[in-house]
Amino acid sequence: MVVYSSAPVQKLVGVVFIGQIEECDFDRLWALADTNGGGVTYDELKLYAEGKKIMYGVMIDRVKVAEVQVDPEYLFPNFTPPQSFMYLKPEEYRRVMQAMFPSEDIT
Repeated sequence: MVVYSSAPVQKLVGVVFIGQIEECDFDRLWALADTNGGGVTYDELKLYAEGKKIMYGVMIDRVKVAEVQVDPEYLFPNFTPPQSFMYLKPEEYRRVMQAMFPSEDIT
């Protein structure tokens, strides 16, 4: 997962490698967040989960900070910051990785 930092940085700043994804109810999701550091309070998560029976916990395996922070408009001329996420095609992901990690052999 490529990480875009919003204003004032407005650049691609690294990647997150996902270890696993847990499908669960609210209680299980809170237990995962509380145990692993989910970045939200109980009340925030409860409000977010309102009306949902099934949720997903994305378990981060590791984070890799970019060697070079990349202006996404360099790679995507009509780039508009996503509100939550956007999908990259495999060749787009390779271009992003090559731009952020120029010293590595990204194939």
